[in-house]
Amino acid sequence: MTTPAELKHLLDVPLHFEAVLPGPALRVGELLALSEGSLIKTGRQAGETVEVFAGGSLIGFGVLADANGRCAVRMVRFHPGGR
Repeated sequence: MTTPAELKHLLDVPLHFEAVLPGPALRVGELLALSEGSLIKTGRQAGETVEVFAGGSLIGFGVLADANGRCAVRMVRFHPGGR
């Protein structure tokens, strides 16, 4: 990826990255019953597509993957205008 000269000063600006995993609807009682170590099933598995946001804007879509035992997102498609 080449970056226009007028944008080079922005390359080190940090942006919050977020991959959205739709979760279940929880009742208030279920929410209050959560404790450290509680698991909330997302309904998504490795290989399924999720939306990817940077700085609060949709930038594309990724696939859930395992990276040496850690959850990761592999970018598969960039949103028009998001890149």
